[in-house]
Amino acid sequence: MNTTEVERCLQTYSRVSCGNKIKFEKLRALLSQMQKEGIDCILLKGADLIPRLYGILGARPLGDADLLVHESDLPAIDHLLTHLGYRPLIDGNPAYVDPDSTLALDIITRVWYMDDQSAIWQRAVHRDFEGIPIKGMGANDLLVYLTAYNVVHRGYFSPPFAHDIVLLVEKERLDWDSVVDEATRCHLKIPMYHGLSFVVATCAGVPIPDHVLRSLAPATVSERLWYWFLNKLVTDQPVAELGHLLLFLTQPGLKRWRWLRDAFFPSDTFLNYRYGGLWKTHPLLTRLRRPFSLLSQAVRLVSRIVRLQITGRV
Repeated sequence: MNTTEVERCLQTYSRVSCGNKIKFEKLRALLSQMQKEGIDCILLKGADLIPRLYGILGARPLGDADLLVHESDLPAIDHLLTHLGYRPLIDGNPAYVDPDSTLALDIITRVWYMDDQSAIWQRAVHRDFEGIPIKGMGANDLLVYLTAYNVVHRGYFSPPFAHDIVLLVEKERLDWDSVVDEATRCHLKIPMYHGLSFVVATCAGVPIPDHVLRSLAPATVSERLWYWFLNKLVTDQPVAELGHLLLFLTQPGLKRWRWLRDAFFPSDTFLNYRYGGLWKTHPLLTRLRRPFSLLSQAVRLVSRIVRLQITGRV
């Protein structure tokens, strides 16, 4: 590495470190207030991984701070954040940004592939975050969640994904049999195989046992077709809206059609988060437009997939 490259790396590290320092200071202050109000949460993704696995602020940028909370706490959270000057953002779930537009919060109340949400909370691990006790997912849950989120929910491998998994596998004790069982039970066997195979191919020497990959490998015709589909489309290059299709396809049995129904005809709460003022002023029009908007997005997604298969570019 020459001098110019070294300087560029140092500048990047310094920029990321400074940005993360500000965000984590704001997050720490917020978590402290939430605990005073008796509001429980589990930190997700970067907000959990950076202090937990990386240990230094400049190694990985923090985007939004993702929090898993109890649905019953949403009114109290909204009241607290509004009191602190946070502004709501338009999204499919509760989302806020601080008064300086520095720290954005993405709040969820359920992990989409889990039927029993209480299990995530029961297996959560406790840590100290600069004097504030916090919770993160248990190691097994974290591995499944990070992989499923990138493969299925996001629909592509984000730049930090492979390194996140490597550090998790190296630094925390995993029960690999439980990981395989959970992935199979949650209908994520092939997405897990695809995600972990990507990590093994990207990062030489990562200690993911061979027997784990063999257990997750496609064994039936339908699983081989499913893996072929993921292998073709879920790469380190994003395909817009692909995650929505994968979320639908990974729903088991009748839940797939309930998911589709809820997507086309969602609850008032979702519409309020997703459309904000438009929903409040034109509720009927918003409901009528949504199915046509989703169908239009589906047509565009199919065209992207076809173009990708023909030209190799989205």
